[in-house]
Amino acid sequence: MYVLKDEHITFILEDIRRNGIESEELQLDLLDHICCVIETEMLPNSNFEEFYRSIIHRFYKHELREIQEETQLLLTFKNYYAMKKVMILSGAFSAFTFIIGSLFKIMHWPGAAVMLLTGIVFFCFLFLPILSILKVKEQKQSKDKLLIGIATIFGIAICLATLFKVMHWPFANILWTSSLGILFFLFLPIYFFGGIRNPETKTNTIISSILILTAGGLLFTLTNLRSSHAAEEAVFNSDDQLLASYTYLSQQKEADSLSENQVLIRTKANELCLKIENLKVGIIKSISSDGKGMPEDQAIRIFGSKFDAVQSYLFAENGPASTELISIKKDLAELQKLVQENTNDKECSLLSTENIHRSDYKKQDLTWEEFYFKNLPMENVLRNFNQLLVNIRIVVVNNY
Repeated sequence: MYVLKDEHITFILEDIRRNGIESEELQLDLLDHICCVIETEMLPNSNFEEFYRSIIHRFYKHELREIQEETQLLLTFKNYYAMKKVMILSGAFSAFTFIIGSLFKIMHWPGAAVMLLTGIVFFCFLFLPILSILKVKEQKQSKDKLLIGIATIFGIAICLATLFKVMHWPFANILWTSSLGILFFLFLPIYFFGGIRNPETKTNTIISSILILTAGGLLFTLTNLRSSHAAEEAVFNSDDQLLASYTYLSQQKEADSLSENQVLIRTKANELCLKIENLKVGIIKSISSDGKGMPEDQAIRIFGSKFDAVQSYLFAENGPASTELISIKKDLAELQKLVQENTNDKECSLLSTENIHRSDYKKQDLTWEEFYFKNLPMENVLRNFNQLLVNIRIVVVNNY
């Protein structure tokens, strides 16, 4: 067994300090381990320094200071490895469920919404926070810690914005633009101006900033502040053509003699259409600033994405609009019953006001008014009212 001299021990201790081990307790522990290895394995005639250099690499992968960093993490963050494992598992699970959910959504298979929601929730509220905590613990400069925090907030915001857009929930556009604002006006300036000051990271910072700016620009091109004007015009032209066609057919059949029940159905349908038109006018007036209203196509272009004003107007408790909506539903059911009793159309599904079952959306059924008019932007609400007008005319014209 080789016997170490005092100068050998001093040499080992100084080399440990030079390699970044600052903790005195850790220095002594390493010194003890290294001395034990040397005394056990070194031959009496071997060169001490050469043998020391050959065995010191056993204690680290890249550099000796890794031991101190891992020790500090274990002392200050006892659950480090457990959280690291949870982070990896949650990240893999969220990525898998998100990809499978996207496939299910593309193929229109059931369960897509559940998988997308689960994947994004796990990614936003488990993977990203744990990753942020672990990375912050590893950083020494406050600037780097701040950047990690901002990047985490941006990641959560952009994921939630994507989820809200896919699920057609309100405030999706607000979340989307807010997340891009965080990227462009908060994260990127701090990252860029902090990185170019250091000559060692200047080039990488510039290249990374260009890539981030390009990726953010691509995301910004997907921002949809309002519906396409061409799409709106196409829908309006289609609606106008349908209405004109059914009006013409209706006029052509005016020459035919109508029974008393037929006249009743025709009158009931006209009254119902008038109620729907009046309710549409009321919706547009409620959302316009002057309360005077405007043409429907103009209202959709300006206020088409609005949620709150329309919903509070249509579904206010004991409000005139909510009462009128229930009245329309009642009249629609009566019209359906009249048509069923006096024609061969015994189902008359276009006028149905029964509850709608959405197994992929909620466990409970949705009422007719909830399905077609609740939690929808004004554009969708008006579109559904227009479709209802067309359905009424289809049923009346086809049966008479």
